[in-house]
Amino acid sequence: MANDKLSEEVRKSEETSWAQLSLFLDRVEDLPSFVRFVDALRNDREDADRKEALRSAGPDISWNGWENNSLATFLESAVAWAVTWSKDSRRGDPAFLADENPWKAAARIIYAGKYYE
Repeated sequence: MANDKLSEEVRKSEETSWAQLSLFLDRVEDLPSFVRFVDALRNDREDADRKEALRSAGPDISWNGWENNSLATFLESAVAWAVTWSKDSRRGDPAFLADENPWKAAARIIYAGKYYE
């Protein structure tokens, strides 16, 4: 029962995190809005670390949906997402993100480092 409650809290933290960060991600269009998004992502990570310090989520789940806990795995996942997404794109265009505003494309890649495994 205690594990079910913890799992539900962790799941809700992920939903809340997504809702908050998506507001910033959706508004990325230039350097200032990109920097605001990166700062929001940093704040989200700090929040997840605080939650983990108070109460461990366990080995198989993570607060706020953070799957990658080191800078190396975060960046590796961001790159893997971009490569995989471009290969799986319906258009088959490896440069699909180039069709987007470059600031938003960069934000999408960085955000994927949070959750992509």
